[in-house]
Amino acid sequence: MEVSNPDSPNWPGWARWGVVVLCLAVAIMLGLWLKELLGSDEPPPKRSLQQITLIKPPPPPPPPPEQKPPEPVVKEEVKLPDPAPEPMEKADEPPPGPDLGVDAEGTGDGDGFGLVGKKGGADLIGGARGNPWAWYDAIVNEAVNSAFQDALSREQALKDKTYRVVVKVWIDTHGKVARVALVDKTGNPRVDELLEDVLQSLKALREGPPADMPQPLKIRVTSRA
Repeated sequence: MEVSNPDSPNWPGWARWGVVVLCLAVAIMLGLWLKELLGSDEPPPKRSLQQITLIKPPPPPPPPPEQKPPEPVVKEEVKLPDPAPEPMEKADEPPPGPDLGVDAEGTGDGDGFGLVGKKGGADLIGGARGNPWAWYDAIVNEAVNSAFQDALSREQALKDKTYRVVVKVWIDTHGKVARVALVDKTGNPRVDELLEDVLQSLKALREGPPADMPQPLKIRVTSRA
């Protein structure tokens, strides 16, 4: 088979132009391919670093001012003056008789020999009002009464003489007489000795003295013939 030449007059005009366009298209495509293959001489565009700025959040609002708690209301106490104590009527005291006096506020009725108790060393007539240790004074009064009763029953000479003597007595925590001291003398050594012996040999009381009770106890012994 024989291929005809495009320049041959047997080819129509449009066929010849089609061949030309086809060849140009092939050439352009080949040039673009070579350009992509060989690369471009121009340097690639620089990459720009985009700086991101962080925006700080707004500061927190300031705390509310501290509120002081309300101050407590102080109630003022109005102190009323203490009422003046009413004067106590003093009972008329009879003249001293043939009684034995104990320097303690006794509450008993005394014994057959008239031994009674009073705080301060004086003869006691009446009760023990206002004495915080009256209950213990009664114990001492009872013990002394019993001891002197026994002494008087054994010593008849004691009842036949007139004497007055004050004796100081210390009592320990167990209720035992710990110490005896004659403040004055009766004038009869035998009577003085007997009084000391009676107190020294006195049995322990059924209770010890109160811790706040002042000591010594003063015992005034008075007797008349």
